[in-house]
Amino acid sequence: MVEQVPAFTGESLVALAQRIGEPVQLVARESDGVLGIAGPGWLKDRDGGLAVVARLPALYPEWLGDQDFTRTHGVRFPYVAGEMANGISGTELVSEMARAEMLAFIGSAGLSVEQLERVLAQLTDRLGSRRNWGANLLHQPESPAVEDSTAAALLRAGVPRISVSAYMTLTPAVIRCAATGLRRDPSGRIQRGAAVFAKVSRPEVAEQFMSPAPTELLRLLVGRGQLTADEARLAERVPVAEDVTVEADSGGHTDGRPLGVILLEVLALRDALAARLRLERPVRVGAAGGLGTRRQWRRRSHWVRRTW
Repeated sequence: MVEQVPAFTGESLVALAQRIGEPVQLVARESDGVLGIAGPGWLKDRDGGLAVVARLPALYPEWLGDQDFTRTHGVRFPYVAGEMANGISGTELVSEMARAEMLAFIGSAGLSVEQLERVLAQLTDRLGSRRNWGANLLHQPESPAVEDSTAAALLRAGVPRISVSAYMTLTPAVIRCAATGLRRDPSGRIQRGAAVFAKVSRPEVAEQFMSPAPTELLRLLVGRGQLTADEARLAERVPVAEDVTVEADSGGHTDGRPLGVILLEVLALRDALAARLRLERPVRVGAAGGLGTRRQWRRRSHWVRRTW
């Protein structure tokens, strides 16, 4: 446990402040108001020279963010990494993140379907029954056949999480990934095959992913034999993606707005859509890029409770 002697300056104060896994008391010297830290067992001294200002509970990294995210994706920590193109976020990164009870994605962009299939087989072999990993599907408007082939490869491999990025509009490949495997469990709750994550940096794109799939795309996929009629019906009742990552200042395909603006817009849009569409469960919203300095983040820390 934390030492019982209050600390006001120097290394002892820093050491106590860094032990976030233990409760502490914030104390003040009554003579000059200087603040310090004491352990949970310290009692106000008899001379009245110190006063307890606040009691701070233990804080663990896994407590930050949306606890529904951790339960849904089978992780301890609500953090996501990976999906850098050309396999830069490779099997080692994804494997280590999964074993550390976090979530990571293979970057499939730039890999041939054959290369991607080999990588997915390696991950399946390494991670066994773990489902806290995934792969990326990149929008390729100039090569829709490649996009479709990549989506098919991800579904054949049974990839549990699919992160889609660089999209400005929905495509058959995205809807196929989102709707394949939709079913109702014995309680009537809709369950997914693969969980789809969407990286967005514009509200109009976010709205497409946070809404049910367009009817015309569902009909197209049913006509192709790539979805069943039951999957298409259920896809009209859930959003395309139940996890949306708001991306800012990353030098990527469609971003370019500061996180402090776009994140709040998407959160407000999420709430409005949930009320209007009467979705069974709300979309989770996370943040990436443009997080700023520690001082800036402290001013933004209230967002954490509303995101991953």
